[in-house]
Amino acid sequence: MYQYSSTGKQISIQLLTKALNRLGELLKMENKRLEMTCCGGIISLMHFRSRMMTQDVDAIFPANPANKELLVRLIKQVGGENGLSIDNKSLWFNDSVSFFGLETQSKVVIFQHPYLVLKAAAWEELLAHKVHASRHDKDIQDAVLILKEIKGKDKEQIYIDVKKYSPFVPHVPEPLLRKRFEGVWKIAFK
Repeated sequence: MYQYSSTGKQISIQLLTKALNRLGELLKMENKRLEMTCCGGIISLMHFRSRMMTQDVDAIFPANPANKELLVRLIKQVGGENGLSIDNKSLWFNDSVSFFGLETQSKVVIFQHPYLVLKAAAWEELLAHKVHASRHDKDIQDAVLILKEIKGKDKEQIYIDVKKYSPFVPHVPEPLLRKRFEGVWKIAFK
């Protein structure tokens, strides 16, 4: 697991698409197909197209140690070829989200190559992480977009899911989580 720390560098959708395609080609040469669940800025960048840049790709890496080792080696190779961060503290494609994990995987494909498929976590889980984080306006904007993707549930059902999927670290007291959720709801459905 990588303890992610920002380098301050941003990755455009064009560069990220190029890097992910190259990663897929390298996986093809290794005859290895991987499918992973993602969260964070890649969803905003590649699904919603609501950002121009992201800092990294946050994903749950394969549990199989050999597959994980291969993936990390290839990620570093692609990073080196494309001027992307490759040190262990700011890897451009990393599993820093594994410390809280992702419990779900949706059918929403963020990136597809015959040997590399990246899917989003379920909207409810992604919303929980954005509401929980609420670090800056980007988190709130992302949360609004994600909330609007959730269909067939009322406000209270969605909040129950947010509470269920909210990460444990760092702890956010339930009243504060509720307040943040209400703020996102108000912006989304004013």
